[in-house]
Amino acid sequence: MRVAVVGAGLGGLLAAANLLERGYKVDVFEKLPFNGGRFTNFHYKGYEISTGALHMIPHGSKGPLAKMLRKVGAKVEIVDSKPNGTALYRGEEIKVSKKTFPLKSRLKFALYCLKNVFREVKLSELEKNLDEFSAKFLRAFLGWSLSLTPSQLSLSDVYPIYEATYTLGGPGIPIGGCKAVVDALLEVMESYDCRVKREKVRAIRMESYGLSLHFRNTSERFDAVVSDAGPVETYRLAGLNVPKLEESRGIKYSIALKEPLIDHTGVMFTLDTRRICGVNQVTNADPNLGERHFLMAHQPMITSNVKFEIAEGLKDLKEILKGYEYEVLVIQSFSDGWPVNRARAGRDCSNETPVKGLYMVGDGAKGEDIEVDGIAIGIERVVKEIEKEVEKR
Repeated sequence: MRVAVVGAGLGGLLAAANLLERGYKVDVFEKLPFNGGRFTNFHYKGYEISTGALHMIPHGSKGPLAKMLRKVGAKVEIVDSKPNGTALYRGEEIKVSKKTFPLKSRLKFALYCLKNVFREVKLSELEKNLDEFSAKFLRAFLGWSLSLTPSQLSLSDVYPIYEATYTLGGPGIPIGGCKAVVDALLEVMESYDCRVKREKVRAIRMESYGLSLHFRNTSERFDAVVSDAGPVETYRLAGLNVPKLEESRGIKYSIALKEPLIDHTGVMFTLDTRRICGVNQVTNADPNLGERHFLMAHQPMITSNVKFEIAEGLKDLKEILKGYEYEVLVIQSFSDGWPVNRARAGRDCSNETPVKGLYMVGDGAKGEDIEVDGIAIGIERVVKEIEKEVEKR
């Protein structure tokens, strides 16, 4: 069976490696001049700047992505965070655990879950009934991990993520950053004599024999197509009505520090800020990610005015890093065609499409988990569907 993968982002490469491991013939096509999409690094001023995602995997070595990498033989070392997180609150850094939150707020959260897990009640309603620390932490956690605010999410959107975090634990940092994951997957592909082809797919067509991909001057036949181009572009290429999706948008800051800000490998959530929701110092896990201490900060975009949002974020950084000698290396905004997520949490498209044999993976078609761990779950579903089709033949 011959399968085409459109897009060499994390989703496309992970899907290709899985299919190759199962014995399928796979061709990968990418229009950009580099692999990894929003999940790789570029070297700048002595630091490994990620193109999109932070140098963190949501559930570290225990999550779906790490398990899938091991399964296909992609060798990536992941340093699990210890502790998972702290909170900067009223000038004090507090280690976060269940007991950090007042009993009253914990009971309110449990009751809220029981009453609303299947309802479209916004988390902003819960936020109003929590103590100040718990409410601010909720907002910071959602902004850091999902680039969204409580008013944009219902409990049903995030409850699977809450369960996964409770079961699997917090994040981990891949040694070598995002690019180490991409390079490991490319090595797996090359072991099967599969390399990424620099071709822009212009159309996907359903034929009597299966599917065809159309390029500038040629076309090729395939039994199935897996698209990592995002739901909107995939549907456009297939000539389908384009779905309306609400993306999540954010801004990321890469910062060089002369002296360390934090002394652990987890996230420090920032609770008394305008926009910045958290920071992590990735060089605590991998010193090779930067010449000095490398801090990454992230905020959701509350308005559509990028310049205003960055100005607010820079004010936050000035307060967080007061007394520290630092340089903001790069400021990256993620929206429109290059968002944090093409579909916000809880609103992903199905991995299947109306076209038989055409599947979607990536940040717009995740499974019920957070970010790249959700992408891994979506890929697992697609591979199973393709195997079912093979069994029918």
